[in-house]
Amino acid sequence: MSDSAIPDSNWTKEQLTGNQTAANLESKIKADPMLWGRPGYMTEGEANIFAQFKETVDLRGGAFKDTVYSFGIEEGEVYALTRWLRARKYVFNDVVNMVEEATKCMAQPKKEDFYPDPKLALGCDAAIYQAQYPQIYSGFAKNGSPVFVTKTGVLNIDAVECITTVQNIVKYHWYVQMIDYKNRLQAHKKKKIQASTNMSALLSWIWRI
Repeated sequence: MSDSAIPDSNWTKEQLTGNQTAANLESKIKADPMLWGRPGYMTEGEANIFAQFKETVDLRGGAFKDTVYSFGIEEGEVYALTRWLRARKYVFNDVVNMVEEATKCMAQPKKEDFYPDPKLALGCDAAIYQAQYPQIYSGFAKNGSPVFVTKTGVLNIDAVECITTVQNIVKYHWYVQMIDYKNRLQAHKKKKIQASTNMSALLSWIWRI
């Protein structure tokens, strides 16, 4: 899939900020802090940093870009970039440093294809591990991302220590995020795109008759 086919790409500053006045934006974010720095609710300064980061990602390409789009381009440009920007509060140098550090962190697991066999990664059946440390999916968020819930509060540490190791748990979670989660996200995004395409075709046919 080419860059031009990335969904939710090439947002303008007007789209990123939602054409909202500073006072209106401030009141909305105060009422709902989760709107902070999100597409459609960015300040002008955040939108400028978004554009700078996008240009940097495109120029550097390679492993740097692969890290930013770690869940695949199907996630959508605007949401993939915003994930990194929000994590470092739109401080450009901090964002770039984080991507560089993440690229180094991912290097070895990437060579291992992110441990595609979960049983081999854990050293035991995943169902046994999950019985001691429940982790489940619960539908999809509005942006199409799978909702992954980790029930840390009921983690049975003694049992986990008996069935696997910290090193193997890390391998398993590379699999969960970079293979299982990624595949679910991409499949759901493609399903939504296909549904949208089918609807457009249907509406076009209706208008013709």
